[in-house]
Amino acid sequence: MTATNDEWKGLEKTYAMIKPDAVAAGKVDDILKIAEDAGFVVVRRQEQRMDAVRAGEFYAEHKGKPFYANLVGFMSSGPIVACCLAKHNAIKDWRALMGPTNTFTAREDAPKSLRAKFGTDGTRNATHGSDSPASAMRELKFFFPNLRLDPIPEGAAAREYVARELQPTLVQALAALAKEKPSANKLEAVKWLADWLRANNPNTPPSYSEAELPLNPDDEAVADGEFFSTVAATADAQDAANVVDALDDLEEMARAATKVQSHFRGHQARRSAAQRRRDALGGGHAETRVAVESHTDVIEMEGDPEELARAAATVQASYRGHRARRDVARMRADADAVAAAAVSGSGEAALSFEGTEEEQSAAVKLQSNFRGHMARREVAAERARAEEEVELARAATRVQAGFRGHLARKQVAGMKGGDA
Repeated sequence: MTATNDEWKGLEKTYAMIKPDAVAAGKVDDILKIAEDAGFVVVRRQEQRMDAVRAGEFYAEHKGKPFYANLVGFMSSGPIVACCLAKHNAIKDWRALMGPTNTFTAREDAPKSLRAKFGTDGTRNATHGSDSPASAMRELKFFFPNLRLDPIPEGAAAREYVARELQPTLVQALAALAKEKPSANKLEAVKWLADWLRANNPNTPPSYSEAELPLNPDDEAVADGEFFSTVAATADAQDAANVVDALDDLEEMARAATKVQSHFRGHQARRSAAQRRRDALGGGHAETRVAVESHTDVIEMEGDPEELARAAATVQASYRGHRARRDVARMRADADAVAAAAVSGSGEAALSFEGTEEEQSAAVKLQSNFRGHMARREVAAERARAEEEVELARAATRVQAGFRGHLARKQVAGMKGGDA
């Protein structure tokens, strides 16, 4: 009989196994009755038989040791009963209830323990129990892969859990991501964030060296094969709105960098065409290729620093020319608006002349539509100008920053080459 969620919610869980010798002797119910009398809740129990391969997987860390073959043979000799037990301090209390590993020692030192009552010898000692939270998690997942150890919180409880357990770590992770800015590529940014969360997981148990945690051979017998290597628990990364916002910012930067590169490639193409024309006429100099290093990709650069500086100046001049042309277009639009207003005024004056009521109504309607059209066009033009100005300013800033970085790296490489 298994327990309901309310009986074991919030309690510590441990893995308990009744070994083939106790199962063959018909002592399963007796052992579980003693466990329940001691305050344990049986969350899950399942009788199964492990073959040699599965038993070898469970005791894989002992492979190569002298007792490994006998241990695997014994554990695959008959059915076992796998259990998930819950209780406050379940791991420690279950190991205390089992008693010493060796049955003969248990009969002398703890005659009321499970191994003293139902065990046979050092290996056939009736029961097994996890020795740490990490071992309990691993062993429970080995035998109960679909077991949900704690009910999933919902509603307000879920929000409280996220705010308490996840949000502090996510805030630190996003701050580190914003500071590091590893890449404008969304997948690379997510990978960097996942690596940071894995390296800074607050739920990872501390690791200790053998000198820090000495083992006393008198307390436990290794021959039983009950020591399992600790497996560090890795928390799954949870999505949050802040992560999406940060990635959107990176994507916007990538688009700006791509736009700048597109304009710069156009400049290169025009410059190359001009050079080819000069070469065809018998003059000119060798073509210099320039590129920009951005967050999205790296284009190989060739040429001396002075030539690259002139190319950057050309990009800046093109940007200034664009702004000048935009200002001229704005002045032309203002002139058109003045002319339209003059036409509108003359139309209003025309209304003072005699005409039918239908003609006057049509003239008023025409004027109203024209004013609405002009107003909408002016608003749309102003909005487009503002957006384009912001976008081009950002793009120009990024290309200048990337170009200065390239020049600096090129100069450093030149100095290193000179020293060599």
